[in-house]
Amino acid sequence: MSFITTWKRRREKKYKILYKSGPSTLALIFAGMALALWGIFALLSSYPIGLYFYYSVVPNTTQLLSQALRETSNQMVKQYTSDQVKAVEPDVNVEINKDISLPEGHYLNIPSIGVDTVIWEGELDNYDKALHKGVWRVSDFGSPAEASAKEGGRPVILAAHRFGYLDWTQEYRLKNSFYELPKLKNGDVVEIVWDQRRYTYQVQRIEEATEISDYSSDLIMYTCKFLVSPIRIFVYATLTE
Repeated sequence: MSFITTWKRRREKKYKILYKSGPSTLALIFAGMALALWGIFALLSSYPIGLYFYYSVVPNTTQLLSQALRETSNQMVKQYTSDQVKAVEPDVNVEINKDISLPEGHYLNIPSIGVDTVIWEGELDNYDKALHKGVWRVSDFGSPAEASAKEGGRPVILAAHRFGYLDWTQEYRLKNSFYELPKLKNGDVVEIVWDQRRYTYQVQRIEEATEISDYSSDLIMYTCKFLVSPIRIFVYATLTE
């Protein structure tokens, strides 16, 4: 028998043993570890605990997100100013009677997603303090007390973090941020109480984009889609009463 024939038989015998024995124990262990890691990653991505892990690894995440929201508002100011020929003065008020049973101050209520919070004021150079508390009204645009956008006024624009800060509890996040904003649907009701007057809006559409596409809406709300992404979630609503 030649050397080559002997070598071929030994090789065939070796691979037959491997095929019969199947995957080794070590391979199964590695496969199990990979599956477990994938499951942990999915769990962290689905629940707020993942935010704590991510913020610990990238501690300046909230600062970057705040800057992203501000940059979006700066773009809106520039775009709106260039598109508008005439703006209504802020002292033109919507005719809605005061209800003394309502609280003084500024509040936002979105029943369908559980938001029930204060609307915080803050200039563009002091926006971060407002965002740390929750919902911020972009100061260069309108308030509910002014003429609506359809009457020639400026839209009310509200911005908030979606995921928020490490010191936020999940309960606080759900009530005071736009964490659930993507779950809004056309026809959902949004209420703003502004100096003891109630303004009711109806959601017309929800978009994912990098900038506002329609300044004729009476109310515009927006937040970031992901932790680090140029994509924003915009909600457009119309004043109904």
